[in-house]
Amino acid sequence: LYICINLTLTKLALFLTKFFVHTSNTVLWLTMPECYPTALRNTATGLINFWGKTGGAISTGLVYILFYVSPLLVVSMFAVAGLVGMTAALVWSKETKDIVIEEDVD
Repeated sequence: LYICINLTLTKLALFLTKFFVHTSNTVLWLTMPECYPTALRNTATGLINFWGKTGGAISTGLVYILFYVSPLLVVSMFAVAGLVGMTAALVWSKETKDIVIEEDVD
């Protein structure tokens, strides 16, 4: 990527991309099980895992396709994915501090 932009900006872009992708993944794995009753936790974390693996498979193919168009598109793709995940986690997560979560689904 340093052919497109200088090496320092490339390293910074890659670092920020990795940071946002891993942050959104960590936030999802930490907060989602807390939002559901015990009976639904396995299903909820299974769905998170499913979409994470699906996104990983799709993004692997997109990396090879987008790299030949423009290497900067690869960085942009992961940056956008990380920002979307982080925004979704911030918007739709709810505070569970001092809240009693039901053990059963009625």
